[in-house]
Amino acid sequence: QGRSHGMIVNSLTSVSLDPPILLWCLATSSAAFSVFTDCATFSVNILRAGEEGLVKAFSRKGDRILLPDQICRMETGAPVLSAAVASLDCRMRRRQLEGDHEVIFGDVVAYRAEHGVDALGFFRGQFVTLKTGA
Repeated sequence: QGRSHGMIVNSLTSVSLDPPILLWCLATSSAAFSVFTDCATFSVNILRAGEEGLVKAFSRKGDRILLPDQICRMETGAPVLSAAVASLDCRMRRRQLEGDHEVIFGDVVAYRAEHGVDALGFFRGQFVTLKTGA
């Protein structure tokens, strides 16, 4: 419908390096289920350290619309978070229902990363800073 949606995922996995393929899992009960399973493209974004507020906002129930000033576009045209420390621009490869989750596979078409900028992580129930180096 011309709107860009976002969500926080806790299960992102590299499947293949050649070609680059990743997967993530989405609960079938998610309010955003059809948004992400009906799309042809999507992006995966790694947030900067200090963006805990954005994580909390996108972890809440309900529609999580990205504002035009929060996004840019790369090769596939999928919305990419402008403020992300790294982004993977993906084309939907396939989906597979497993239990109460849909496993979404994506071909990584393009990526971008800012070097020397710390990333936000989540480990053992707490936010952590991931040092990226210079």
